[in-house]
Amino acid sequence: FGKKEEEPEEAFQQQEMKVPVGKVHVVSPGGDFVLIRSSKFLTIEPDRILTTIGSGGLETSRLRVSPARKGSFLTADIISGTPNVGDHTLMDYVARQNDPSADPFANDDEIQVLE
Repeated sequence: FGKKEEEPEEAFQQQEMKVPVGKVHVVSPGGDFVLIRSSKFLTIEPDRILTTIGSGGLETSRLRVSPARKGSFLTADIISGTPNVGDHTLMDYVARQNDPSADPFANDDEIQVLE
């Protein structure tokens, strides 16, 4: 009988997903940053990369979150592309299974409604 192949041991399996952050509320007149109205209070660290998606479902820009924020609003510098007011913003998130501390929604029982 054949020897069973061993799989590499990993403490946690990883699953990539896109997490909705909010919508572009303002694009600066100079086109160098945006103001995002977050649909909920997520922990989003500065320098995190976000993607904006236009009404047609296509990526319109890539953004880098800046430290400036107030309430449900955060700012992000435009890295590439041309975001538009109303574009949805998404954050790349890698979920590590079996690691509850890595889940930003672990203590969130609130239902989120995207407009």
